[in-house]
Amino acid sequence: MTTPEYDIVVIGGGLSGLSCAYTLLKEGYSVCVLEQGHIVGGAFQSFNRRGARFDTGFHYVGGVRKGEMMYPLISYFGLDNLPWKRLSDECFLELSVRGRMFRLRNGFDNFRNDLVKEFPDEADGIDAVIAVLRDISDHMYDSLALDWNIIDSDWFTTSAYEFLQEHIKSQLLRDVLCAGAFTTELTETLPLYSFAQSLASFIQGSYRMSGGGQRIADTLASEIEALGGTIITCTKVSSFALSSDGRIEAAICGRKRFTAKQFVSTIHPTLTIGLIPETPFVRKIYRKRMAALKNSVGMFTTHLLIRKDTIPYRNCMLAIHGSDDLWHNSFEAQDPVREMLVNFNLQEREEPFVRDIDLLTPMSWDAVKEWADTVRGHRPESYEEFKQKKARESIALAEQYIPQLEENIERIWTSTPLTYRDYTGTVEGSAFGVRKSSKNLMGTMLSPLTPIDNLFISGQSMTLHGMLGTMMSSIRTCSIICKKRIL
Repeated sequence: MTTPEYDIVVIGGGLSGLSCAYTLLKEGYSVCVLEQGHIVGGAFQSFNRRGARFDTGFHYVGGVRKGEMMYPLISYFGLDNLPWKRLSDECFLELSVRGRMFRLRNGFDNFRNDLVKEFPDEADGIDAVIAVLRDISDHMYDSLALDWNIIDSDWFTTSAYEFLQEHIKSQLLRDVLCAGAFTTELTETLPLYSFAQSLASFIQGSYRMSGGGQRIADTLASEIEALGGTIITCTKVSSFALSSDGRIEAAICGRKRFTAKQFVSTIHPTLTIGLIPETPFVRKIYRKRMAALKNSVGMFTTHLLIRKDTIPYRNCMLAIHGSDDLWHNSFEAQDPVREMLVNFNLQEREEPFVRDIDLLTPMSWDAVKEWADTVRGHRPESYEEFKQKKARESIALAEQYIPQLEENIERIWTSTPLTYRDYTGTVEGSAFGVRKSSKNLMGTMLSPLTPIDNLFISGQSMTLHGMLGTMMSSIRTCSIICKKRIL
């Protein structure tokens, strides 16, 4: 019998894989991370064009300082000393809702009072929303208890849509409360918890990172190696080798085999189950269930290189909601660009003018599906024309809020859900992983456990999305492996 090389092999070097590896190393396990790309980071990768840095998926995050929601995670993973840049307390988000502008301030009291001033007849409903945001921020880490059961929580079994319809009469105010719609996908069955935890964290404090998401990934990777962990890039797992008793013996990567006692997969759950060969230990109904998981929408991003000393840097985000109904939106190829998040990328050295701007608008997989089988770098002219059209629409919308934008653009690059799939391995280029549903918790909120008793899964497709949800998922998976509550 082959002696395992490692205690645990982690598949995927994105934020979840790095978080799992770091945690397990701190718990005394020997760990190897296998990443198919040439660098780690996944959706946290950054890339450089003509001296400017652009981010793949990370743009801003909420609640990273002491006393805020994500600080216990930031501190645990050794990220608290990174160069976080707090957005303006006086306006962390400029929000346009059907042509009307709102400037949202940090702090629950500020947020509440500003909304009551604009919507005095909605004070009771606003207070009900703020109460939920506070409650969730105060009890964020209860879900890390080993005996925690998701179906016991009203926050998950109630949809955000139902809650807002019940407590808020004004559609305009409901739309304002959807300011964070670009950090999740709005559907009628989105759990209240998923909606509220994201909004609450941004209200507490919003931050950009000097060096972008790649700095976070590289910091974790350095800590993993300092703890004795191994990270191997350019290594894609093609299948698992099973023993006669239905346990995984090795991860197969071409001609290489990586053996371990246990395995953690942080790639998409559908892809993970696809790595398991046919075996009676994994029932067909389980495979069908995982294959049928619905994914959230992706993003179309227009990356703009701005001429020097022309467009002032804004220490806030800009969100544009132009749809009549944010909860029943369509993001197909023929739909015009109406929703947009504008990010002014933070430079390594603070300057009064911005050098690069990202324009992000939701886009469905169906919008790019016709080119799904084409190869990156060799896609047809029709795909390029499609991207150019969407870029023009995006720039035209952004210029309504950023004077003289178009005339000061030096270069343009674009990415679609297809790009996102190719560079990060995300199924259908989904921005938020598996679509969560308050009406089908057991089918969309996934357990770290699998039918293979030494295979565990983690990542934003589990329970919560984004940086906060991904790190929470990693801690929960590792707690189950270690049979103790971590953090």
